Amino acid sequence: MNVPEQSECRVDARFSGLWPRVDAVTFHPTTLEERAVFTKLVPALLATAPKQKDVPPELTNVAASAGFFLETWTTPRDTFWVLRERPDRYHGAGAYVIRTGDATDDVVQVPHPYFDIGTEDIGAALFACPPEGRAPRLFMTATAHRYKATPGETPEDPEHPADVAHNPEHLFQTVTDLAARHLPAIRVVQLHGFGETKVQKGRTEALAAVVSDGTRKPGAWARKVAARLEEALDPGVKLFPTGARVLGGTQNAQARLLQAYPQARFVHLEMSSRTRKALASPARLALLAQILFAPLED
Repeated sequence: MNVPEQSECRVDARFSGLWPRVDAVTFHPTTLEERAVFTKLVPALLATAPKQKDVPPELTNVAASAGFFLETWTTPRDTFWVLRERPDRYHGAGAYVIRTGDATDDVVQVPHPYFDIGTEDIGAALFACPPEGRAPRLFMTATAHRYKATPGETPEDPEHPADVAHNPEHLFQTVTDLAARHLPAIRVVQLHGFGETKVQKGRTEALAAVVSDGTRKPGAWARKVAARLEEALDPGVKLFPTGARVLGGTQNAQARLLQAYPQARFVHLEMSSRTRKALASPARLALLAQILFAPLED
């Protein structure tokens, strides 16, 4: 596959501000009030975004009632609506960016910032600099470290409330559900990272990435993404569970949720640290976007 030509596109610096310092966040579980507000807010934003660039003023007040800013970011390419926590109330509720105007029903998710190092930058770039005519509608990210919800928490603990990919009670899950209800052809790309030392034992080749849809019987989209990534980027890209028996995301909360929606598609993309570093190359990142956001019929 040929590397697509690069157009001038830079990720707006404000995206980096979606992730507060780890020590600035005091995690709190999602409240009923937050869930009720977002149940009103997200459908209204998704319905309005294709038609106008100005945020409906009444929705700004709705967001504020739950302690969120609803901002408009204008860039040379796009206008985004951004839902984020007030800086004086950082509590790991996530940040959500909606593209206005023409966009697909694709969603980019970064569930483990701080821990899966580099997925923040990759996710922001995939969303902000997509292929021509294939711009995703929604970007979602956690805003707390997955293992720092409580003092002294360790990865070995049985529960991790700030881990949005494994806590179905988190606001991140609520927004995923609302998006699935209001985006008719939703496809979710969820980005993860892994350390090679945990998965390379007994392997004769380096594992670069694992593609899964969260099931043991991957559908057409996951199979197509895996095949194209292996061809275009690295022979170490494998499909779960046929090519790799690890990192399949079968317990992933969003994967399980979306299985209830017949029209929904989900790809869980695990990338090695080497692969994530290689995606600092704009050409390789553009190729990844071209593969992930290609129409299903291609």
